[in-house]
Amino acid sequence: RNWTVNDFQSVCFGDFIASKPAPYVEIPDFDAAARALKDFAEDYTINLNKPMDLVFFKDAIQHIGRIARLLRQPRGNALLVGVGGSGRQSLTRLSSYIAEMKCFQIELARGYGINEFHEDLKRLLMQAGAENKPTVFLFNDTQIINESFLEDINNILNAGEVPDLFAPDEVARIIDLVRPLAKAAGKLETRDNIYAHFVQLCRENLHCVLAFSPVGDAFRNRLRMFPSLVNCCTIDWFTPWPPDALLSVAAQFLSKIDLGSDAMRISVSNVCMTIHSSVRAASAKFLSELRRTNYTTPTSYLELINLYTQMLTHERDIINGKVDRYQGGLDKLSTTNSMVGELKAEIIKLQPELKKASAETAELIKNVTTDKEAASIVQANVEEEAKKVNAATVEAMAVKEDAERDLAEALPAFESAVKALKALQKNDITEIKSFAKPPEMVMTVMEGICILKGVKPNWEESKKLLNDSQFLISLENYDKDNIP
Repeated sequence: RNWTVNDFQSVCFGDFIASKPAPYVEIPDFDAAARALKDFAEDYTINLNKPMDLVFFKDAIQHIGRIARLLRQPRGNALLVGVGGSGRQSLTRLSSYIAEMKCFQIELARGYGINEFHEDLKRLLMQAGAENKPTVFLFNDTQIINESFLEDINNILNAGEVPDLFAPDEVARIIDLVRPLAKAAGKLETRDNIYAHFVQLCRENLHCVLAFSPVGDAFRNRLRMFPSLVNCCTIDWFTPWPPDALLSVAAQFLSKIDLGSDAMRISVSNVCMTIHSSVRAASAKFLSELRRTNYTTPTSYLELINLYTQMLTHERDIINGKVDRYQGGLDKLSTTNSMVGELKAEIIKLQPELKKASAETAELIKNVTTDKEAASIVQANVEEEAKKVNAATVEAMAVKEDAERDLAEALPAFESAVKALKALQKNDITEIKSFAKPPEMVMTVMEGICILKGVKPNWEESKKLLNDSQFLISLENYDKDNIP
């Protein structure tokens, strides 16, 4: 039979289909493999609390098969070559989880340098060699802060160790930890043999997976300067996603939003695939004609889908906002119409009472008018009386003024009389009583006193008053303000 390249494009072997212990067999059904990997991804998310949202199309399944096969092999290392966003790191983490290996990766921070990198390498080698744990070291080219990082990785790939990495006290600790392992392996318990066994365990348990991008001159220069990156690694090329992969990824991401129907989702997925494929073809033409490269990476394809979903969500929010406003207006109109109907019914119901109230109001207005006319007459009479009262008040004021003038004239005489009264002595009274016929002025005064005392104004009554021992005191205490 004449075999062609196409006959081998769908050939894939793996040990992640069946349950443990899983045989290494051919994978004829990629749908079954995708379901099995989906279960592993869900377990990864639950156990490690890290999201693993991947789309397992045929190329991705084949890459997982290659990475998993390398991790099963002693001293198996991989060089994953592809542009950013092609899934190199995610597929490596999932393959490590399937192989039940811990995936170790450095974490860059401010001030991270060669010393921090060496500390991470110490922990990595201790885990693989001293603790005898199968470990995957995932390293990508964006973490190369210093080119000396690659020199250390080159030494690990080539010899299983980094020269002068451990201090003497750390080497002594390694010897103590690895001694039981070396003894169990049947080796002599010398210092050199134990440390050599530590290095052997590091080479067998540690699997370096390097994720590099072929873009630019840096990749070519690094391979030339550090040949172990090629000699000690199996290269896996992450080629551009084929149309079926683009459709699968678009369908996976678009399944999270409501597009109305499956037919619409398929149509939008085809549009996304067509856009990305046409841009990739135009980029190839651009390179051939102008010798300038425009990279169309899986990341740009995912950004295209995210841009569509964001624009769709934004436009839906705008439309939903308008719908809510219109619906609110309709609800208010409906409520207003209902209220108007209720008011009309209430008005019709109240019309008899309104007519009665109108008649009562008219009667009240008539009564008020009549009362107003009577009040006008009373007001006229009151005004006439007020004029008379004012005239009397004016006249009384004139009389008052005359009285005050007379009072002002009489007050000096009154005060003089009071002084004269106080000046009288008992002998003066006795002298007056001795008169048989008093002088005219004395008689006049005594007649006035008789009048004030309420007796007849004659001399006989006057003598009786004069004979009173309290006569002067009664005159002094007389109520001068209330003279009758």
